[in-house]
Amino acid sequence: MADPEPTGGEGGFDRGWAGHARRQACRGLAMTPAQRLRWLEETMAALRRIQGRAIGAPPQGETPNA
Repeated sequence: MADPEPTGGEGGFDRGWAGHARRQACRGLAMTPAQRLRWLEETMAALRRIQGRAIGAPPQGETPNA
C-alpha cells in the first residue's frame, strides 16, 4: 500500500508532518540519554537568553528615547 504522504521530498527535506516527526524521533533515538539531556539544557539556555526580547523592543533601526 502506498504511503499517502511521502517523506522523501526534494533536496533531502522531509515532506509533510509524518516525515518531519519521523526524522525528529530517529534523531532522538540515535542520541544517548546524556546527549539528549545536554541538548535539552542547551536549548533551554538559548530560549532563556531570548525570552521576552521582542516585547517592548523598538523597531529595528530605531533607538529608544531615554
